[in-house]
Amino acid sequence: MTPIPPAVSDPTIAALLAFHCPLEEEVSPESDQLLDRTLAWAKHHRLGTTDEQTAMFAMTGATFAAHMYPHARGETAQAFSDYDAWGWAANDRVGSATRTCDIVADLGRWERIMHSPASWSHSADPLDTALSDAFTRLRTHLTPVQWERFTTGQGQWLYSMGWEVALRERGTPLGVNDYLAMRIGAGGCYSAAAYLDGTENTNLSEHHWANPTLRATVEAGMLTALLDNDRYSYLREHRLAVRKHNLFDALRTEHPHYTFDQAATAAIALRDRIMTLYLRLRKQQLKNAPHDVRRYLTGVDRVLSGNITFAATAVRYLLPDLPHTVTRTSQPTDSTTGAPDLPTIAWWWNQLTP
Repeated sequence: MTPIPPAVSDPTIAALLAFHCPLEEEVSPESDQLLDRTLAWAKHHRLGTTDEQTAMFAMTGATFAAHMYPHARGETAQAFSDYDAWGWAANDRVGSATRTCDIVADLGRWERIMHSPASWSHSADPLDTALSDAFTRLRTHLTPVQWERFTTGQGQWLYSMGWEVALRERGTPLGVNDYLAMRIGAGGCYSAAAYLDGTENTNLSEHHWANPTLRATVEAGMLTALLDNDRYSYLREHRLAVRKHNLFDALRTEHPHYTFDQAATAAIALRDRIMTLYLRLRKQQLKNAPHDVRRYLTGVDRVLSGNITFAATAVRYLLPDLPHTVTRTSQPTDSTTGAPDLPTIAWWWNQLTP
């Protein structure tokens, strides 16, 4: 097993796992039930190639659902938890050494199953049948608007993962702007936000959803959570056979003289800068927001905060030979308030009012 490279110091690992987040956290009161039932579901659908892998997908999915979407209840929460277990299994297939053409074929088939769950209900591929089951159930528990937004968000994720796989095969290093442009979709920013109408029981109007300030707020919040994933998943992903793009490599592409420690410091500063923007936009939105918008943004808050607890508790990221501690900090590492020179996200700062 490949060790963490010597260039990464213990203080840097500690910094990677120290997250600025002043938001409240919650956990679903149904977390134990979600875990038990998702584990049984994952075994039934043979999500993993071994019992250990199946359990890992189930525990990761249930932990994700319980901490990121703690307000979902009953059969709706269970269907989301099961789908989350499927999502980690699908993510691992996409991140494997499987041929790009086969991955793209899988992604296209899964996108169709999301819109029409019975399309391949008798497929020989366990991921097809598990996805069909989860989405058949979700369709009965979500309103038509919630269903449409949820499936659209998941489709954006699948498409962007195809983009990521193509870039990985091409082998061209990505700078920070290109990396964020791809990662915001492939990492699940839009798919994670697409849960919120269902988990928070809201139905945002098209008028609200088309508001660029609200969109900027949600995207900034979700990208913050995604960049946190880059940090806490680094220890695990460094050991994988297939090397994925990450923010640290993107920073070192633009600054070849950076050590990993320097890249990590810059990555954390960028993340905190985006987090600060989210908090400012959120405050701005909440001044005169109707109930549904307030409820929706509460959901974004719980994703951001729950993602940090997820990092500390998900079996996927617990490395027995490399114990680590996830902490929270009261202050950002970067107090810069202006937009970074990153065109793909700079427009978010334009939504701030004086």
